[in-house]
Amino acid sequence: MTRTVFITGGTGSVGQSLVRAFCVAKFNVEFQFFTGKDAAAKLEAETGAHAVSCDLRSEDQCLAIPILSNCDILINNAAVNNCRDEGGNVSSADWHHTLLVNLTAPFLLCRSALAGMISRKWGRIINISSIYGLRGTEHNLPYTVSKHGLSGLTKTLAREYGERGVTCNEICPGPIDSDLLRRIGNYYFRHGGESLTEFYNGLVAEIPLRRLATPDDVAACAVFLASESASYINGSSIPVDGGLIA
Repeated sequence: MTRTVFITGGTGSVGQSLVRAFCVAKFNVEFQFFTGKDAAAKLEAETGAHAVSCDLRSEDQCLAIPILSNCDILINNAAVNNCRDEGGNVSSADWHHTLLVNLTAPFLLCRSALAGMISRKWGRIINISSIYGLRGTEHNLPYTVSKHGLSGLTKTLAREYGERGVTCNEICPGPIDSDLLRRIGNYYFRHGGESLTEFYNGLVAEIPLRRLATPDDVAACAVFLASESASYINGSSIPVDGGLIA
């Protein structure tokens, strides 16, 4: 039986790896994008996956995604991480934007997908979180709070729906060699920090495996969690961080 997966944030670095990995594993794949129209079209042509345009800040658009009632696997991957202020200086706009995309949208998509999963007595919800959903950090308050909230969503759904055949887990990567990390590194450089190379080297020095995570590392874990081999894994927060928070 061929399962259907819906992936948010499909045109980002991790999203593209997720789309490719699930296509290679012979799933039916649909993915969400918002601003990356050209990247979405290229990924569709390359993989045969189907792209869905949706602004995850809009509840109406989230609830109108047709595939949600029929998807077997939901992967909440889309996220924003734009605020570098201390907590007392975080703007309401940054707070609301981050929480809308990183937490409210996953809640809405899970809620829409659950009915079909329950009726079929089989489902997988995989939330792409972060090690900062498991620990605190400075100058990253909205993102860190959103990922802690995503962890709560994950564990609550795991307890509520496990007996009905639906598992819910989260992947918690450390720093990923990605477009997002490069934007963060360049932000610090523009504001008087170290160069991008020095920024990367500083991160790697803290990781026991002495390398950053790759998007493919995250995708491989997601494909496993969607498989029958992972049927007894439920409510877990799985660090993919090279031992950083061990």
